[in-house]
Amino acid sequence: MAANVFAFEKQLKNQTKKDILASKLLEMIFSGLLRDGDTLPSERELCAMFGVSRETVRGAIGMIAAYGLISVSHGAKSRVNRNDELLKRCIELLPQLSNLTINNYDIEAVFQSRKVVEAAIAHGVAIHIDQQGLSELKALLEQQESLFEKPAHFQISDQRFHKLISDYSDNAILAGYADELYAYGLNFRRSVLEQEGAIQKSFIEHYEIYKALEQGNPKLAEKAMLDHLNSVYYTTISAMRN
Repeated sequence: MAANVFAFEKQLKNQTKKDILASKLLEMIFSGLLRDGDTLPSERELCAMFGVSRETVRGAIGMIAAYGLISVSHGAKSRVNRNDELLKRCIELLPQLSNLTINNYDIEAVFQSRKVVEAAIAHGVAIHIDQQGLSELKALLEQQESLFEKPAHFQISDQRFHKLISDYSDNAILAGYADELYAYGLNFRRSVLEQEGAIQKSFIEHYEIYKALEQGNPKLAEKAMLDHLNSVYYTTISAMRN
């Protein structure tokens, strides 16, 4: 994984915000987080989720739409197009997707690793996160509170929540590992979030993580993150077995 992390960091240096957002959306389509027929969040919501301008959002969606992976209609929400043929185009646009091998590992190994990595990240972030970081997390939580009936949109925001925390770790290697591990079983996570009360539970767990970070309490932040990841693990493995 380490080699992939450094390659990813090098690649980002040569990318615009539009390129990076397009890459994130392509990963969501490729991994199954976004399914065929799903509507994307509005421009305003995507701007808030990723901290970018409307121009950046429009540019990223336009790049993907040009390959037929998103349908854009005036006056209507953009929709995802996803099938085997179009997934091949994902790889044409983002060749590194073909190296996304995290789903080749068993769930126990992945979540054991994820708990080690993200608990360490939460511990460190609680020590040195600044007011801007806390404000960004709080704004994201306020948005999530309006997404209880939108599993796909909540999942996008969930990914952003974990990524934002990783970004404040000041450790590119741990952040890279966290990004890769997050991609495991996203299609099953989508099924979990469609269950009654699942999004609300995840939101409450996110809020507990935020409160610990706000208090600057490393041990509490680590515990809150572990509690959340244990919940994700048990609900994911249940979905995979059904």
